[in-house]
Amino acid sequence: MQPAFRYVHLDTPVHRLHPLVKLIYVFLTLVLVMYPIRPTDLPVLLIWLGLSALLWIVGRIELRRFATLLKILFGTFVFLIIIQGFTYRFGQTPLLVLGHLRLWEADLGVITKEGVWFGVVLSVRILTAASALPIFVMTTPTSAIMTALGKLGVPRVATFMFVSALSFTSLLFEMWGSIVEAQKLRAFDIDRMNIFRRAFKAYIPIITPLILLLFRKANDFQIAMETKGFGSPIPPTEIEVLQTRPADYLWLAFILAVFAACTVLKFA
Repeated sequence: MQPAFRYVHLDTPVHRLHPLVKLIYVFLTLVLVMYPIRPTDLPVLLIWLGLSALLWIVGRIELRRFATLLKILFGTFVFLIIIQGFTYRFGQTPLLVLGHLRLWEADLGVITKEGVWFGVVLSVRILTAASALPIFVMTTPTSAIMTALGKLGVPRVATFMFVSALSFTSLLFEMWGSIVEAQKLRAFDIDRMNIFRRAFKAYIPIITPLILLLFRKANDFQIAMETKGFGSPIPPTEIEVLQTRPADYLWLAFILAVFAACTVLKFA
């Protein structure tokens, strides 16, 4: 399994961008997807998704690093479109009639065009939110993230928890892949099992050593923290001194302009 969240050291405009600008971009993405949802939101979401795609291209982020999460999202999108097609209560145009089973205001035996469209809007909304965090995590080193959060006045414990969660995500993917490969050497190949056998038999021999290894890694992590003086009362030193450049202001203005245009387009 390819780790979805891991910093990639490259020299691109997105990598050189100030971490606070990328944090603002992530925050505005969350604000945009938290707006009240409407079936007419697709153009707004596509504009912001286009901005995310531009940042992915400029940052030279490999799409295959995101492949595992995309597989999960694709299954979620298909599920949402089908479920909304059957259960959307404002659907008026039938696409496929399997029968008639009315439940409250919806006919569960009819797939409607409005329901399918609402499922598509939900899927694009999820994709828009999921595409933002990798841009921040995969183009920003850990030291810069900690320094930027410190500049915002975020407590050191909260900052450390956030950075540790990102680190453990990559570690979890790596350990999962190593355990799966080790079990294949023992003639236990999860990839060749059908979905029913995999659900009842496959995951216990993988999850059990994964949990034990995570406890061991957590213990090593605690020793490393204590060795480096985490929790001491004196202010910590900054490994990387962040400087604001004119390009940071230009990118920030561009992101804010796109966000303002999306907001006006949604509510106008």
